[in-house]
Parts: sequence; C-alpha cells; structure tokens
Amino acid sequence: MSLSNALSSKMFQPRPPLQYIRPTDHPIENRKTNPNIQGLAPYLHALNSYREEFEKGSEQNHLKIYEDAGNARHREMNELQEKVNLWSPETDENIQGSDPYRTIFVGRLPYEITEIELQKEFVRFGEIEKVRVVRNKSTNKSRGYGFILFKEEISARNAFREIGVHRGIEINGRPVIVDIERGRTVKYFKPRRLGGGLGGRGYMKRDKMAKFTNEDSRPPRSHPPRNSSPAYPRSRFGGFNPAKRPLPNQNSVTYKSRQDRSRRLDRSARPEY
Repeated sequence: MSLSNALSSKMFQPRPPLQYIRPTDHPIENRKTNPNIQGLAPYLHALNSYREEFEKGSEQNHLKIYEDAGNARHREMNELQEKVNLWSPETDENIQGSDPYRTIFVGRLPYEITEIELQKEFVRFGEIEKVRVVRNKSTNKSRGYGFILFKEEISARNAFREIGVHRGIEINGRPVIVDIERGRTVKYFKPRRLGGGLGGRGYMKRDKMAKFTNEDSRPPRSHPPRNSSPAYPRSRFGGFNPAKRPLPNQNSVTYKSRQDRSRRLDRSARPEY
C-alpha cells in the first residue's frame, strides 16, 4: 500500500516552473505608432468609385476557360443522350420489315466501295436479298459501314462465323469486320456513334503487333564464327587439355558405347532381386 501511495504521489507532483524569457517587444506604455503609417479613410472614395463603375465586378477570364470546357462536356453529354432517346432501329424505314437474324453488319468498309462490289465479296455465303451502304444524307459519302440481308439465316451465320469481328477480311487494303445486327437483337445495345459499341478497336492493336513480329522488318542476326576444331568438354575444376585426353573416335574398332556394352552382357548372369 505504501508503494502505491509513493508512485501516485510521484505521478501527480507539479512540474518545474517555466523559464522566464524576456519579451522582444517594447512594453505597452512605451509603444508608439509609426508616424509614416496612415489610415484607409483617404482611399475610401476611390473604392466607392470603383464599385459604381463595376457593379458586378471584373470578369475572371482565366476561369472562363475551365467553365467553357465543363459546359462543353455537359452539352455534349446532353446532345448524346437526346440522340440515344431518338434512336430506334425498329422504326427505321431503311430496315423496316426485314429480318434481323438474316442481316449482318459490315464495318470499317473502304469509303469508295459500292453496293455491287460489296455484294460480290459476300455472295459466296449465300443468296443476297439486299445490300445497303450507309451514306451521309447531305454529301452522299459512305460512312464506312453497311448492312447485308441474306435470304437464308444460315448464310448470315456462316458469314459471321467465318469472318467475325476479330478475324476480319481485307477489302481494298482495309480490314473489314462482320457482326450480327445488334440493334434489334441485343437488348440495351447502342452503336459506337452514340457512346456504345463493342469496345476497343482490335485491328489497330493487331497492325501494331504485326510490325514487331514481321520477319522482314527484323534485323539479321549475327552468328559467331564457328570453330572447325571439335568442342572438348570442360571440367568445373579447371581447364581441359585435349592433348592429354582426346575425345574417343566412335568410328574406331576399340570404341564401344555404353549401349553396345550393355547389349553384349549375358542377361542370364544377372542376379534376380
């Protein structure tokens, strides 16, 4: 009990007083205002005239750039959402009444290709009922994709399986892809121009990798000159002198390999374990 009292009394002992440090400022009774310092009253009239001239304040042009960028982003998203709301492939007059399961999507087409040339490329899969290359309404230029309607559903499936999205087919130097018509067959699907699509452009990555894997683009490998002398085995304990122990000549009569020696042994003389 005495030990606990001693520890508690030691714990609650007052600390030593703080060291006195002389203040660096003058005492209050000796302080004086600098005569060169004046008040703000003579300048208030200039502030009032500025308020009358610029009631709303000055324009912060350095912040306007960020505001315009943010507004442009919101405006773009709103316009895109309006286009998504108006997009309805079921009511499109160009494909209305056609079977979506007999239709394929052909993308990344050359811009100079025509419907007849496109039909010649895909007629090998089956009889074609209609070919449409989507064009700009104002300039009548191709937009790089189109649709092909076959007479049989199996023809559309064969074209998609053979060409597909990742394999592709080359037409006039461009890798063309084939996909099913997802606008009317896949729920909640949106085209790439409306912020949807199937994701990354795989053909660009494939072309980049082809530059590194092309054998013609690789520099020729420099092989070290071959030595005509036989390669003698080296020991891990030091160098090997071929003059003292040359390699055996396998063509000589006295040389016998381990396999030949084991064949000539009498198998009956071996002990049975």
